[in-house]
Amino acid sequence: MPSYLVVGASRGLGLEYIRQLAKRPDAVVIALVRNPAKSTHLTSAIAGLKNVHLASKQVAEITGGTLDYLIHNAARMNPATIYNGFDDYPDVEQLDSDFVEAFKANGLGPVHSIKAFLPLLRASSTKKIVVIGTEASQPDFVRSFDFALAVAYGVTKAAGLLATTKYAVQLKDEGFVVVSLHPGLVDTSATGVAGASQAFSAFLNKTISSGIPIQILTPEQSVVAQLKVIDALSPSDNGLFLNYTGGEWRLG
Repeated sequence: MPSYLVVGASRGLGLEYIRQLAKRPDAVVIALVRNPAKSTHLTSAIAGLKNVHLASKQVAEITGGTLDYLIHNAARMNPATIYNGFDDYPDVEQLDSDFVEAFKANGLGPVHSIKAFLPLLRASSTKKIVVIGTEASQPDFVRSFDFALAVAYGVTKAAGLLATTKYAVQLKDEGFVVVSLHPGLVDTSATGVAGASQAFSAFLNKTISSGIPIQILTPEQSVVAQLKVIDALSPSDNGLFLNYTGGEWRLG
């Protein structure tokens, strides 16, 4: 039975991954969250499902010492500052604080996840690692649309993208396929943190005014497409930043 570990599964895309993977009767699905007691959306979604496990530790005990797929979805998106440009911080101390906290989650988060579960992944013959990325980390996107906003998020997600690519290079001779995956523009506000709905509306207004094309997806639509990409991963994809529609991410 293939095993899937979703890091950051309490809401949004991670929660939708759990819902859809749970429908695969031959799959062992593990939802990894920092605080299971507060993951109310997730707890409700997996109630009664025998092939889904809620964990903060002991993943090896659930899978029998192996892991086929690691899907790292966890990220930091503070609704209060997510769309800040460099000049939107009152002072450099608050800018630094926001960047440092974002880097811990978006830059180091994928590194910590991969490092923690690498022994289990190495014990599998599948060896697939997927880190959810964003086009906001791409210089082509920033230049093309003069997108000077979301500086902490974009810069630290770019760090996470590079870290993922370095792991792809490191692990390629072991038969791993390590990719970053762009999920599209997804409205996850229904299960988001407080203020998520207002922040998403503000983002849409700023995006439209920047001239960026918009195609809003539901979490269900995005994850259906993402899973098709993940199911089709091959060694030739190793190290790429893939789009949810299939193939390598390209602007436009």
